[in-house]
Amino acid sequence: MDNIIFQVLSDCINQHKPKRILVGFSGGMDSSVLLHAISQLNNSIPIIAIHIHHGLSVHADQWLSLCEQQCKQLKVHFVSERVSVPRDAGSLEQAARLARYEVFEKYIMFGDALLLGHHQDDQIETFMMRLMRGSGMTGLTAMENERSIGKGILLRPLLSVSREQIEQYANHFELSHVDDESNDDISFDRNWWRHQLLPTLNERYPQANQSIVKTISILQTEHKLLNDLIDPIYQQVVDNQGRLDSNKLGRQSWSIQCQLIRKWLEQHNRYPLLADKQIRVLLAEVMNARIDAEPVFRWQDNEVRRHNGKLYVMPSLPEVNTSVFLQNFNGNVNPQLPAGQLKWQPGLGLKPSEYQLALYQGTLKARPINRPNKALKKWFQEFDIPPWQRPFWPVLLKNGEVVAVPGLFVCQGYACEQGWQFSFQI
Repeated sequence: MDNIIFQVLSDCINQHKPKRILVGFSGGMDSSVLLHAISQLNNSIPIIAIHIHHGLSVHADQWLSLCEQQCKQLKVHFVSERVSVPRDAGSLEQAARLARYEVFEKYIMFGDALLLGHHQDDQIETFMMRLMRGSGMTGLTAMENERSIGKGILLRPLLSVSREQIEQYANHFELSHVDDESNDDISFDRNWWRHQLLPTLNERYPQANQSIVKTISILQTEHKLLNDLIDPIYQQVVDNQGRLDSNKLGRQSWSIQCQLIRKWLEQHNRYPLLADKQIRVLLAEVMNARIDAEPVFRWQDNEVRRHNGKLYVMPSLPEVNTSVFLQNFNGNVNPQLPAGQLKWQPGLGLKPSEYQLALYQGTLKARPINRPNKALKKWFQEFDIPPWQRPFWPVLLKNGEVVAVPGLFVCQGYACEQGWQFSFQI
């Protein structure tokens, strides 16, 4: 039995030394081999298999049961999440992918590594599909071996392993796995490449796979070189909060602007990266919009906005009725906010007590320590909080009076040295 799978996994774990290993576990052959092999390495790192129930197949419940049984046999902790994927989405594959990654980001913590079972043949299919879409160098680097995701890191340790080697491993260990009927549906581009065009290509050019893999490797090296060369310019146009200065960006040539935008999106883990045509629209509609506008460019579940000459990139913000949001808050329970993260720790700040947590309403008035009493709208303008962030900003109340705005200020009469220090970030 070829031990290449054990070797690449061992090398990957030894290199990154994660606190926990999360495995994206669909139950298919690839993820079943990945989970089985990682569980055989006999390391002391906790392993968690995450199964996403998309509800797109009549067999989805059976797959869930099979995955749970396999994890019991392997003595691996198993978690599953049901997600809702709109069948009328423009791309069902992309909608399902977005739903999966939302679940992954929910579970991954600092120091964790999420392992996915993509292999060499998947990489080749990705390259060919992007080639047909007219992708540039960034797109043609195909899938990355590693990148950050949420609070941890995403790893694809099997990208150097072929589908044939995956199948040999599964047969050797007699692994049962899910057979997703959608994998045979050639109306999906990836399946058409897999079942029709690539086999024909390999018949004509037996070394096609090796040549494509070599090309991807060269492009990845050149892409890294390009990013290294452009980094001094990038450091000039991005600030310490990760925002792009639209004026400085606008002074660069078109080609450098494109590469800076791509590098910026990579740094913020906003995928999929944009094609040249999309970047053209982004620059025209956002960066070059009229000065008094608050423009936005959206794609997938991401958006880019501009405020006071700065470009912001973020997950798409939800629709929310701020007037009906109200929770009790005593510092003991982490509140569920529509967007952003609220954190607090002991220190000079708000007196511990029982409060109500609401969302921003511009007409409410507040009096920060040694400052005048003004409407929140005025304070948020003074603190330069972008208009689209304001509806999601938490505000602490006592008997209907504003006592603190997390991340901005504590109000007169409500501060103490051994209180709560708040921070808030969208």
